[in-house]
Amino acid sequence: MPRGRLASLILAAFGGALAALGLPSLGLWVFAWFGLVAMIVAANAAPTARRAALFGFGAGFAYHAVALHWMYATCRFAQVPAVASALAVIALSAILGASWAAVAALARHLSEGFPRAARPWLWALCWTAVASAASRFTPRFGVDLLGYTQWPNLGLLQAGSWGGPHLLDFVLLFFNAALAETWLDARERRALVVASALAAGVWAHGAAVLAARPQSRGPSARVEILQPRVDQYHKWDDSWIQEILAGYDELLARPRPAPPALVVWPETAIPRWSRRGEPVPEAARWAVKLGAPQLVGIIAAADRDGGPANAVQLIAPDGKIDGSYAKRQLVPFGEFVPLRRFVPRFVVDRWLMILDNLGDLEAGSPRQPLLETAWGPTAVTICYEAIFPRWPRFDAARGARLLVNITNDAWYLDTWGPRQHYRVNRFRAIENRLSVIRAGNNGVSAVIDPWGVTTAELGLNARGRLDAEVPLVDAFPARSFYSRHGDWLGALCLLLVLLAALRRGPAAILKDSRGSKT
Repeated sequence: MPRGRLASLILAAFGGALAALGLPSLGLWVFAWFGLVAMIVAANAAPTARRAALFGFGAGFAYHAVALHWMYATCRFAQVPAVASALAVIALSAILGASWAAVAALARHLSEGFPRAARPWLWALCWTAVASAASRFTPRFGVDLLGYTQWPNLGLLQAGSWGGPHLLDFVLLFFNAALAETWLDARERRALVVASALAAGVWAHGAAVLAARPQSRGPSARVEILQPRVDQYHKWDDSWIQEILAGYDELLARPRPAPPALVVWPETAIPRWSRRGEPVPEAARWAVKLGAPQLVGIIAAADRDGGPANAVQLIAPDGKIDGSYAKRQLVPFGEFVPLRRFVPRFVVDRWLMILDNLGDLEAGSPRQPLLETAWGPTAVTICYEAIFPRWPRFDAARGARLLVNITNDAWYLDTWGPRQHYRVNRFRAIENRLSVIRAGNNGVSAVIDPWGVTTAELGLNARGRLDAEVPLVDAFPARSFYSRHGDWLGALCLLLVLLAALRRGPAAILKDSRGSKT
């Protein structure tokens, strides 16, 4: 590779890695505002779209490798060999980096048919369109949207309620691309002025929304969140079941000033198979004793009503089941093996042993009845599902007034993983203007209000019961614009990119791939 091209690739990768430092737990969010400049400069100067894709891939691979480095420890924790664990991180970074390559190639190709002043807009449009489209078929993590790097900036995050999960990505890319134009030619400041004004406007809107947030929201009801900190090495060991269940009893027996309106147990709280339709005895006993419903995570056994599932039971104060939910979005290679019939048994025996604990699970129906709690219709997401904006939005659009996320992040150890996973709930709360209750085996457990403000929190790897008040008054009964209209921004950007591509014409694709420049 020529020295100049290699230097550009290294700078693009370095910038991508720098942008990833904005993610939890470091939170160095400012780097995302200029970390992609080197990639954009190199891609714009590339002789072909294919060469531009190389710089996009380099930046994307580096970003995801830094953001997801913790997955190596997770794989090793699941007894995956070291080489396979490293290859998993590399493969995942490459898959997710491919969308950055597609953006760079597309932006470089389309820029040939437009004035230079349009390039920052084209980058923002292409990025948002590809990110929106890719969210349907690529793996999801709490890092794959660039906007996640802005998690500490509550003012900026408020725009998610009307612009959805991709709006901050649009603003960040537009600013980076405008900065790239100014870097190449100091006289090209117009785009940077517009980008700065757009970012300032989004922040000012958010600041006004937060300023109007009421300090008191009227009557509330108490929720108790259990965080037992069960050792993942012992969780599925039969000899530890009684000790694990005794730990829940100890948490629930602690004194309380008033009975709760809801007790939330974490994901797979009961470390054994449970029958569908039959209340978990341990939770049912406490439901009767406290006179309070229990929302408890279980592994539902297969029966005539369905296959094995990662699920939730809502047990009423009389000890009977009042509702249930089965996880809709399963973790590839964690809860099921894609194309399982083509995977040799020795691969499972050597690298996917965790599946032998649970077996391949079955996804629940996309449309399941909402649960009824003191706060009204309540939606549930289990672990991985919190990363998918479409599920909370779908539930909010059909009437949910509260969102409960239960999880078991013990697999991630004390890495960036559980913090990234926790923080995406802030985005889901704002996007749909819903309160979020989160219960984690080892944390972070929390209550997040519809403005994304954490009102109660029990930290990572602490053991305890988080008692918190959640307002009964719905601050946003109409939900948000995004809840009502979905990913309109992604669809609009995709339409505009298609129109721009038609303007360029099919022949231009072949010309661009051969390196012809006008």
